[in-house]
Amino acid sequence: MNIVGNLLIAPPAVKGNFWYKTVIMITEDHSHGTIGLVLNKRSNLTIEEFGKQLGIPLNISGYVYQGGPLNPQGLSFLHTNEWHSKNTLRINEHFSLSSADDILPRFSLGDMPKRWRMFLGISGWAPGQLQAEIDGTPPWKREHSWCIAKSNPELMFETDQKEQWCKALDQSAEEFAHSILL
Repeated sequence: MNIVGNLLIAPPAVKGNFWYKTVIMITEDHSHGTIGLVLNKRSNLTIEEFGKQLGIPLNISGYVYQGGPLNPQGLSFLHTNEWHSKNTLRINEHFSLSSADDILPRFSLGDMPKRWRMFLGISGWAPGQLQAEIDGTPPWKREHSWCIAKSNPELMFETDQKEQWCKALDQSAEEFAHSILL
């Protein structure tokens, strides 16, 4: 199964840690491991405040998101495909991931994608680890196995935080039920 571009959704049994009620988009999966971004964990840092810290005027509403616990200073942007930077990775027919030093200055001038989110940090898994977590292979537990759903622009950009988790979990259940009926 090609998991790139799909969503991982933490099941309700996952509690009391960073992964509680998370929705993650998988952006890369290869022999070196898997990388993704947590979509629904806003930081307390607004985009405007972040711009001030960097000396870039960003009069843009919204928040910087916590993409994951790895590389917490790494800045990346998940966005729609009509826009690109000098370092853009196309994920699927709807989404791309960009990370380059020219992005924030372009944003300050109003040059930005139609839909996007800004992230600090990433999530990552060693080779084979994510599949073992999905399958519930020990030492991971079946009740903590990730749920999977297809991504779509509405779910990605029109919802946030707990609402995004609930909608993604519902979508995963619908897709699973549909696959059983086929």
